[in-house]
Amino acid sequence: MVNTSYGTLRGKVDSTPSVPVAKFLGIRYVKPPTGPLRFKAPVSPDSWDSVRDALTFGDECLQEDNPNYPFRAGNRRPPRSEDCLFLNVYSPTQRNGQVPLPVMVWIHGGGYRLGSGSQIDVTTLATKGVVLVTINYRLGVFGFLSTEDDTLPGNYGMLDQIAALKWVKENIASFGGDPNLVTIFGESAGSASVSLLTLSPLAKGLFQRAVMESGVSLSPWAVEFPGNRVSSRMAARLMGQAVKCDDLNNSTALLSCLQQADAVKLLNSSNAFNNIISPVVTIFGPRVETTFGFLPELPSTLLSKGQINHVDTLRGFTSDEIGFLIPLFSRNPPVKVTVEVAKQVLGEQLFQFTKRDQGKLLELLESTYLTDTSSSEVLQRKALDARDNFTFVGPTIMELNDVVRGVPEKKHYLYQFNHRPSFSKAPQWMSATHGQDLYFLFDVQQKMFTDQGNGPPDADDILVSQQMMEMWTNFAKTGNPTSTVPTGGVTWSQYISPTAPHYLLINSTSELKLWSQSDVVDLTRKVLEVLE
Repeated sequence: MVNTSYGTLRGKVDSTPSVPVAKFLGIRYVKPPTGPLRFKAPVSPDSWDSVRDALTFGDECLQEDNPNYPFRAGNRRPPRSEDCLFLNVYSPTQRNGQVPLPVMVWIHGGGYRLGSGSQIDVTTLATKGVVLVTINYRLGVFGFLSTEDDTLPGNYGMLDQIAALKWVKENIASFGGDPNLVTIFGESAGSASVSLLTLSPLAKGLFQRAVMESGVSLSPWAVEFPGNRVSSRMAARLMGQAVKCDDLNNSTALLSCLQQADAVKLLNSSNAFNNIISPVVTIFGPRVETTFGFLPELPSTLLSKGQINHVDTLRGFTSDEIGFLIPLFSRNPPVKVTVEVAKQVLGEQLFQFTKRDQGKLLELLESTYLTDTSSSEVLQRKALDARDNFTFVGPTIMELNDVVRGVPEKKHYLYQFNHRPSFSKAPQWMSATHGQDLYFLFDVQQKMFTDQGNGPPDADDILVSQQMMEMWTNFAKTGNPTSTVPTGGVTWSQYISPTAPHYLLINSTSELKLWSQSDVVDLTRKVLEVLE
């Protein structure tokens, strides 16, 4: 039993791991965002008098079905509905005295349109001496639809994340967690969310550390850019049209009509629209707005002004991020990569932008990466590097350079996850691809992962997993992610500045190295000049 500021919860103790973990699942942290609260900022939940069970996950937020999505905690997926704003708390039951434990809040990825807090089992990580929290937040059209005015400003999904962090600050002490030692961490769109929270004035003071895995605020898919071919307002009008709202020019009338529309019809219309416009990237995502003030200016502007929340950070990417998204490169027998094929691969990353900007960006990527046409293998490698650097690597390094300059008194770390899983189905020439680091962070040996047809992990997989779990929880506890696994392992030095750019190359034997590719930052700068 735990007393929260809203009422008493009953959880359950899972005794199967090495350290028993108390689990409180499906905790409502705001009112259901339905009816008149659809497309509105979250509202504090009602309190209750009797004991409320917190034994099963709450509903997932409405989203399209994606049978290829690899993460699913437990045998059954929770139902999906619009009433989905729940969080889950995992608290280890063994601790030293009454000292509160560091808290880690997981923000899931999925392109702002997929996923849930229940999709990954974080139990093993909780056994490492931290209280784990996983959250749901509104996705896709429900989380981000905007008419670009005060009536429908957008960013509801981001405000959900802030509401969850406020709930944690207010209540986590009751679960044995330290409300003043909170680390937020996420992957992909969850990582970009973490990055945006480090910039948002609304999130100031809600966390002390932040971990970003494959995604930052400067990633070209992370926020709405002026260079996007479909603006938020256009998308909102199209959604209104799809559900037969008559007055598309009056935001107040449109909001009222959209709040009464059938949720599933809205979801299906938005998915169909998204898949036509930009199948790789969501068209419903965070945007600059001053009504709520979640993101008052573009991330690049906030970073250049030093308007950043002063927290410790750890960020990085996998070695071959986009490899998983390029079907051409996974064919058997392999496709012969010509210059034209390489251009096609580069163009697939640019669908979200206007034709004019697509042309400029394609020219930039070609002139930077497709200069050596000596062989199919070289072109293949360069095309993948171009997409990785455009999407993840350049934005991460550029943002980190701004952060170490603007927040020099805090600790900042960079990594590249380079371990190719023994169960990888990617072509042999690829290393770790997007999302594969999660298998290792959340315990590569857990049943949820081995049941996916991967087979048992090998010794190197297990070693990397032990490292990852210790590094991430060490960072949450002390601000220093250096791991004792393997024995005599390397010290992970801070990324001090572009002139002392230490990073950890994570593998079965991890290595401390110096980042040498300054050209990726030049690329990102040129990309942002086109898009902004």
